[in-house]
Amino acid sequence: MRRSTIPILLALLSGGLLFLSDHPLHWWGLQFTALAPLWLALVSARRRGHRLFPLGALAALAYTGPLLFVTGFDAPIVVSVVASVAQWALLAPWLGRLLATSVDRGSVAGAFAVGGALALGELAVWTFVPMFGTAQCFARPLSGAPAAIAFVAFTGTSGLVFALATSQALLVLAAHGVARTKALVALVALVATIAGLDAVRWTREPGPTVRVAAFGWGGTHPATGSSLREAYDGAFRAAKAAGCALLVTPETGATVGRDRREVALEWLCSRAKEHALFAAIGVWHDPTRDNRIWFLGEDGGLRGEYRKSHLIPWLEDYVAGDGTIVATQLANGASLGGMICQDDNFTDLARAHGRLGVRLVAVPTNDWSAIRWFHLDSSILRAIENGYAVVRATSGGVSATITPRGEATVRDHVADDLPATVVGDLATGDGIPTVYARFGDWPVVALALLAIVLALRSRPPSSTPS
Repeated sequence: MRRSTIPILLALLSGGLLFLSDHPLHWWGLQFTALAPLWLALVSARRRGHRLFPLGALAALAYTGPLLFVTGFDAPIVVSVVASVAQWALLAPWLGRLLATSVDRGSVAGAFAVGGALALGELAVWTFVPMFGTAQCFARPLSGAPAAIAFVAFTGTSGLVFALATSQALLVLAAHGVARTKALVALVALVATIAGLDAVRWTREPGPTVRVAAFGWGGTHPATGSSLREAYDGAFRAAKAAGCALLVTPETGATVGRDRREVALEWLCSRAKEHALFAAIGVWHDPTRDNRIWFLGEDGGLRGEYRKSHLIPWLEDYVAGDGTIVATQLANGASLGGMICQDDNFTDLARAHGRLGVRLVAVPTNDWSAIRWFHLDSSILRAIENGYAVVRATSGGVSATITPRGEATVRDHVADDLPATVVGDLATGDGIPTVYARFGDWPVVALALLAIVLALRSRPPSSTPS
């Protein structure tokens, strides 16, 4: 095998490991080693004077190319894949320079700079190519290991990217034998810091418990007219029989036609009052062409209306909300907020709920089969980042009850012939805003910039004349 082909194979290996870590296989443990082959490839290629951007592009293609056949070729997904490939191609020369410089100078600063550069790159894609927000992040599958990533309550998902990239860069430095002791000491310190933050969050006060119900169904609407009323009436009865305090229904599960608002609202409020049950009802509101949640009190009153603010480009063509948060309270005093589907792929509304001390967030959702597990990852990350519980009710996807620690009880509705309900007892956290809810990604941005500056300013070790 020609030595020039080894970096190419290593880059492809990284991409392949990232794909295997994601859905449908979801071998998330591969995330802890997936970047190391690419880092080795970049160091090797730079030393030989080869161009590095093709290696970044190859790694990204090996990851996202197969994912397209899993998720489908809808325009927003294709755009997010193109953005990912461009990001990795543009970052590769910088990452290679930082790593090679660190190896040559016997410094570990470059490893932290690599983590910082990749975190900034991911943030740039989520912000400037906002197809699906953090659902576009390669580190998203680690939502399957909530105890290991509890520290994102301090750093957000960008901190998870930083930790993965930096730790594997330190392993590469140690493998080269240059500053091996420093690299290993730095790695142990990084892992110990993360473990400490994990322990702080994982052992915090779980908070009061509330029983909730998430009502959902498979890919097609359960019914219309009188049959739809029967389905919703059954959901109210099932939630009441289970002793629930809250019922959440899917996004646009109920359609309010023109001049029918008062009729629909009166009927749904009567169900809530009859069963003495709080409800968050996903509604398509045709009079104003928007997508909203009706919050109904146990007394049959309308407590508030939230309008979906983040729409999927090219797939959702209607009036978006302005991001105004709606927060209310259940009968037991637990604070309740709401987001709709695409909203929880982004961090702005999620953090706003966290800053307000909301303990429970209803998330009516309408997914499609291919992306349902990817989207669930985002819901879990938002719960951990902001320290609140989530009740996720879906059509065509996965309904779930998620604790503030990211522990999820789920039901995949895709194979369901009839509507079904997920019931769970949820701890609702301590109501204290997390560090991430307060400060967002700015601490990680500052750390990333500092690491890059220190790496570029580091000097090679002085040589002793023979």
